Amino acid sequence: MKEHLLTLFLAVTTAITLFIFHNIGRAESIPVFNANEILFEHPTIHGNITITSNAYDELTLSFLTRNVTGFEQVGYTHAINTALEDTYFLSLPATEDIPFTIHALVSSHPELHQIIVTESNSRIAHGTHAKKTTCEAFTAVFLVASSDLTGENVFILGLDQADAILLEIEIPQQ
Repeated sequence: MKEHLLTLFLAVTTAITLFIFHNIGRAESIPVFNANEILFEHPTIHGNITITSNAYDELTLSFLTRNVTGFEQVGYTHAINTALEDTYFLSLPATEDIPFTIHALVSSHPELHQIIVTESNSRIAHGTHAKKTTCEAFTAVFLVASSDLTGENVFILGLDQADAILLEIEIPQQ
């Protein structure tokens, strides 16, 4: 009786092992949903602002606050494709948990050097933090965060190194 149970156990174990090894070659066809590449991370005294890209080149702007167990995502938004194919806009409005409005531009435009962000209700022009990325799909990330911003009628001006205008984007109220 013990020999039959041992043989049955070995047969089941062998079948499971063969099934696993047979399906290992198929791993590349299974989509990876949590493989986010961090394109930009900016720490503030209130938390961290991150822009991530997943395996499908979908962009997400997030605001993470610090707590006892680490970081907690309190707000996020996905990218809006602009009129230009190689440029994406992300905006996260201020809330009770997010102390300021955040605007970001992610671009693969190689000559884009500086971004200036204004809103129709404000006379203040905001310069952006810029970071070159190592991501193949995108060249640079430009970010501005301010309590002066509201997220309404955003106007973006993109400049090259000689301050020539490369792009003008108007994002209406969302």
